Amino acid sequence: MSRWLDRLLIVLFLFTSFMSLVYAPLFVFGCGWDGLKLGIEGPCGASWIGRAWLGYVQVEPIYVDAPLWLRLVNELDMFFFSWFYVLSLIVFAAGRQDRRWYRGLATFMAGMMTYAIGFYLIWELLTYRQTGAQIVPVVIFNGLWLVIFGLLMLRLHVLRPRVA
Repeated sequence: MSRWLDRLLIVLFLFTSFMSLVYAPLFVFGCGWDGLKLGIEGPCGASWIGRAWLGYVQVEPIYVDAPLWLRLVNELDMFFFSWFYVLSLIVFAAGRQDRRWYRGLATFMAGMMTYAIGFYLIWELLTYRQTGAQIVPVVIFNGLWLVIFGLLMLRLHVLRPRVA
């Protein structure tokens, strides 16, 4: 079971690495938060990343004029978690995921991400009628990060190999 989960986590960390090292920076530095306000005619209409974000705005309209706290939650993933995703890829590929130092670091990072995404999702559930969010896709997409870190904790703390 743990070997299968290790492979799944490698794929999931490839996905999160892409999202935080490619997708998010191309949005923030290419299209930008203010670019979303301008719609398809603005800088977001010129790139596939920008058009993807313009599509997401249809699901979660608050992003057209995202409050600072929401921008920070998104950028936290890009600036704070990206290195952890890459490190996790390396650790899992090398078979070092059961090392004490990684387990401690991963537990800390999982707690941080669970808090950030949990806060965001609770806010979404409390405000989706006012913001016009389509709550099911918002929860599915953003809840994926809770699933990823939940699987990581399951692997590192429940399914870890026993020392004989």
